[in-house]
Amino acid sequence: MKIRFSNLIWGTFLLLAAGFLLFNQFDNFMNISVGSIIVSILALAFIVQCIAHLRFAFLPIPIAVLYVIFQAPLELPFVQTRIVVIASILASIGLAILFPKKNCCNHFKFKHYSGSKNHQPISIENSNNDNNPSVNVNFGHVSRRLQADNLETAEFNCNFGALEIFFDQVNLSPNGAVVDLNCSFGAIQLLVPKNWHIIDRLNCSLGGVNIDKNFSAQSDNIPQLTLNGSVSMGGIEVKCI
Repeated sequence: MKIRFSNLIWGTFLLLAAGFLLFNQFDNFMNISVGSIIVSILALAFIVQCIAHLRFAFLPIPIAVLYVIFQAPLELPFVQTRIVVIASILASIGLAILFPKKNCCNHFKFKHYSGSKNHQPISIENSNNDNNPSVNVNFGHVSRRLQADNLETAEFNCNFGALEIFFDQVNLSPNGAVVDLNCSFGAIQLLVPKNWHIIDRLNCSLGGVNIDKNFSAQSDNIPQLTLNGSVSMGGIEVKCI
């Protein structure tokens, strides 16, 4: 039986919340703040999700967060926070090199668009005609088909989730359009008409950006889509349709 991503996250979150409420009654745990408890629950939930999808390169970061929080309550060997953070980053890079097929964009799998209904995502939300759309995803998966007759700007934010955007019903502004992408611990996929020209201005930190090579070359006569923003511990993929 397959468990939906959102159910896995929220089910794990509630179970861990119950456990932390009980543990917080013991003397060693009473000094842990509510904020630290929430961060710990999110870190543990993310570890479960990483293991379920074999995303090894992402594991050191939440483990480092848990070590810093529980170092004193569990009487673990003292390590300076900055050393823990640096070590976790180096470990993430090392795992990404050792397991390249299980990291960055490669392990974020989407059901790609095609003419056949069998290849479309199960549920795609159609947006209203909007030349400046904005979509935010936190702990979930969203598929959105944009509708715009003169797209100028767009903003897409994805944290701990997956976002899929279709541009097949979009006309760009004569001056082109600018899309701001911010992806952290997640995946964003843009499905864009093949005859557009993509200008990549994305900043990538411990993540991946993959742009299809089949898009049109730069020309004054074709629509131009500029991608700004950043991706960290996640992946952004731009495919032509």
